[in-house]
Amino acid sequence: MHTLIGEYDCKLDAKGRFLMPAGLRKQLPEDQQADFVVNRGLDKCLVMYPIPVWERELARIQSKNQYVKRNRDFTRLFLNGATRVELDASGRVLLPRRLMEFAGLDKDVMLVGQIDKIEIWDLSGYEQMMNDPGLDLEQLAEEVMRGVDNDDTDD
Repeated sequence: MHTLIGEYDCKLDAKGRFLMPAGLRKQLPEDQQADFVVNRGLDKCLVMYPIPVWERELARIQSKNQYVKRNRDFTRLFLNGATRVELDASGRVLLPRRLMEFAGLDKDVMLVGQIDKIEIWDLSGYEQMMNDPGLDLEQLAEEVMRGVDNDDTDD
């Protein structure tokens, strides 16, 4: 699996297109550099999935019992707005207008590599989220990563 990392400032044009940064594109295998699925994120952002990652997410969702209402509700909400996009000949991605409105995207956006997918944030919303005083990396690391290596000692 390839790992996507980094923050990339981009500009949306009047049609809602952005140029895929070369530094981000080079992190993907060559056969995964042109086709993606864009969808609503769990935060106020969009998520751009390389097709193999999207297919893995769909398999996880399909494994849930669809006779359970909460599973059906989640499936509907998660898939709402999901759109396949391709890089055009100039290396640009056209974002669907409804998804742009959901994420509050205007002109300045931040693309953020998130291991196997790319988040697309409104630049000011991203900066606000990253500067949230309630987000403390040290505290989050202790809470989230505790026990990852089976070492729960309090040194």
